Amino acid sequence: MLITLGIIGVVAAMTMPTLIANYQKTVTVNRLKKAYSVMSNAFVTSQDENGDMNTWGMNNIGSVSDGYRNVIPPFLKNYIIKYLDVSNDCGFDCPAQYNVKRYRLNGNLWSWYGNYVIYLKDGTIVSFMVDNNGKQWMVVRVYVDINGDARPNVCGKDIFTFKLDTDGKSALNMAGVTEVNQSKNRSTLLGTCRDCCNKNAGAYSGDYCAGLIQYDGWKIKDDYPW
Repeated sequence: MLITLGIIGVVAAMTMPTLIANYQKTVTVNRLKKAYSVMSNAFVTSQDENGDMNTWGMNNIGSVSDGYRNVIPPFLKNYIIKYLDVSNDCGFDCPAQYNVKRYRLNGNLWSWYGNYVIYLKDGTIVSFMVDNNGKQWMVVRVYVDINGDARPNVCGKDIFTFKLDTDGKSALNMAGVTEVNQSKNRSTLLGTCRDCCNKNAGAYSGDYCAGLIQYDGWKIKDDYPW
């Protein structure tokens, strides 16, 4: 009896980590799908009221010389935020984010304190950042923390990146999906580029992880850097 119980204990000890990891992956994918649905529905509604996205001027939201904090809030409020179920529009330098530590997939510390942050009523936190080409503000990155401020707070594990295409062809893309559709190469997402879903990627490490999950049919496969 004791030997049998011992064997059962050893088997359980060996299989439990895998079962727990698989459960966490399933929960992550389900939450990501929900977040994507919520954001997509907001953009559909916004287009109904504001016209097709290619009329929003996302390739030139405003001049860099006019200042980030002057240009970005009106765009976000007009086209995005008011179509979400927001509990707290915390804006830039959100006090609730001051001491929250988030990380890129490569382990680098990543603060949302300077991003525009909103809290949704379902517990999701959304952070907006807009890139620029040195002249215009363009390409909106939408970071979604699917379990709020709870850990692990790591891009690609509970934080995922959506992007708005500047050409307005899609209301919302998982970051990296457009690049893969052009190259027809899954390794694009798993590479070591600036945005790739790879622990050895560059400054935006993990941004492509949402695209990888979507590309793989809403699954986290074995080679995903979990």
